[in-house]
Amino acid sequence: MNLKKAIKIMCAVMGSLFFIHFFDSLIVNVSGMEFIINLKLSWKGYTSIVLPPLGVLKATTHKAPVQINIVLQNINLDFIKSILDVAPNKRELILMFKNQINHTLYILAAKTVLLGLLGAAFGGIVLRLKNKEVVLCSVIGLLITILLLTSVFATYNMDAFNTPEYSGTLKAAPWIINLLNKGISQINELGQQLKNMSDNISTVFSKMDGIGPIDGNDEVIRVLHVSDIHNNPAAYDFMEQVVKNFKVDFIIDTGDITDYGTPLENMIIKNLAKLSVKYIYVSGNHDSQSVINMLKKAKNVAVLDGKMINIDGINVLGFSDPASKTGDIEPPDEMKIMEQNLKIHEWLDISHSEADILAVHNPKITENLIGRVPVILNGHTHKLNLFHRDGSIVINAGTTGAAGIRGFQTNSDIPYSAVLLYFKKPGNNQKTGLMAADVIKISNLKTGFQVERVFFNRGGRTP
Repeated sequence: MNLKKAIKIMCAVMGSLFFIHFFDSLIVNVSGMEFIINLKLSWKGYTSIVLPPLGVLKATTHKAPVQINIVLQNINLDFIKSILDVAPNKRELILMFKNQINHTLYILAAKTVLLGLLGAAFGGIVLRLKNKEVVLCSVIGLLITILLLTSVFATYNMDAFNTPEYSGTLKAAPWIINLLNKGISQINELGQQLKNMSDNISTVFSKMDGIGPIDGNDEVIRVLHVSDIHNNPAAYDFMEQVVKNFKVDFIIDTGDITDYGTPLENMIIKNLAKLSVKYIYVSGNHDSQSVINMLKKAKNVAVLDGKMINIDGINVLGFSDPASKTGDIEPPDEMKIMEQNLKIHEWLDISHSEADILAVHNPKITENLIGRVPVILNGHTHKLNLFHRDGSIVINAGTTGAAGIRGFQTNSDIPYSAVLLYFKKPGNNQKTGLMAADVIKISNLKTGFQVERVFFNRGGRTP
């Protein structure tokens, strides 16, 4: 082989690989999940699954010098729900996903082959070769691409994902790997539980029609306290029903709207917009800075961190969880808790306005603030709680999202919970005050529901 022929072949190969490396990207939608898939040349053959902002799962899956990147862009939960209605059986779901994935792979392979052919032809054109030689370069590029793809598919090993490498938020790694191993085996169960949740919501509100109204109904401000949604779409249906049926004036969320800081932006913003009332938010330890920034852009959301907002005459003071500023989902240590507690004490000492409600995610932060603010709202523990001490009514909404994905994975029943607060409307030089609360718990396993109305009288409580 003379030097000219070698240069032509090399140029065809380089052009083919150049086009594949820089242009082989595909946006696909697989059953409501939007991915970007691209191929890159690499010294090792591996597949990486990128789950922003959690990190990257990587496994050495094949021998060809190609890196396959799969990046999750968005999740359309409404579309997933519709799929669950059409194909309720696990076998049908697996077949549906398999067909869609196979179709996606065929499209990606076809695009790769086309890019390899065009890249080689482009190399020939750059060298100003004759038409026949450009065609020959295209054939070489086609063969190189087919050889590359054949090597990937022939040596691909799915079992490599049993021992993946993980980079990112290390504390979240076991959770992600567990989900990966279980795959779609729990989707059928998830769909059934969402259906059960929807059925129970209707039952609860039909039964609650019989509960008597609060005295002076027109002089009442209704505040819905929610917490720890953890990316559960059913929680938004729950809140929407409460807002609609009880004419809620505004909502206070005490954190952990997401799980491991994952900002499923379209789902969250779309569902919050449906609520049509002001949404007051303080961050939890699972909420990353990207989640907080996303919520700040929502029209009906007010994010509080060392700020107080007045709504309908009620002063709401909120402080973020210290962990939300560090990127670490672990709850704050004792030192951070003391620092945040001191910060709140200092704010209350120098403020010219009195707070009616203090909203903080972690109840440990507000333990020695009891007595300084009339109503203290918390979350974090996933256990609904309500008590009165030293002039403060302390309420923990539990988990309005039934602990999210982790709730679906456990065999025990973690109920959806929220607390509807009835405040006296301020006026005529009279301050507001908490008159009553409806404590709502709904089972996600269709075992029932619990509703309790608690009245507060001169600092006491009467169930």
